[in-house]
Amino acid sequence: MTCMVRAFACSLAVTAVAAALAQKAPRPFSLDISVPHDTVKMSAPIVVEVQLKNTSDHVIYRTSLPGGEIHGEMVGFPPIVRDANGKEPPLTKWGRLVFGRDTPEDNSSGLVLNGLLRVPMPPGEVMKTEIRLSELYDLSMAGKYTVQVRRYDQENKERVRSNIIAVTVVP
Repeated sequence: MTCMVRAFACSLAVTAVAAALAQKAPRPFSLDISVPHDTVKMSAPIVVEVQLKNTSDHVIYRTSLPGGEIHGEMVGFPPIVRDANGKEPPLTKWGRLVFGRDTPEDNSSGLVLNGLLRVPMPPGEVMKTEIRLSELYDLSMAGKYTVQVRRYDQENKERVRSNIIAVTVVP
């Protein structure tokens, strides 16, 4: 009986150690999005504000464009946009180019999107950028759209998704 108790205790200890080793490191950042207006007219621009915060105790890195922080989709925050039926709305010509889905009709040969910079973010630093959804997607149809952005977590080797927001386009 004592042998069985020892074997059971040893089994529990091995399971606890394996579980502790399998846990991921805490995420080194928080990722949140918002919109100034959750209801917009069909022709109005739709801008999503993205906020990345280093919540770790060490430097992490982000990407940046030389011209500023106005194209979050190009500096590591690709949006996920869905209509009320769960479908992705059509991309604009710019959206197709940014997401690598350009067509021969887009006549984008020779245009190269590059120039990203790797920028350190000390603990506690907040980076703000925006995504101009109406430049990436054809959102000319009235309806409700959900938006989320994602970013790759280098430390945990996983894609992280932000909160989901809703935007309603009205005539």
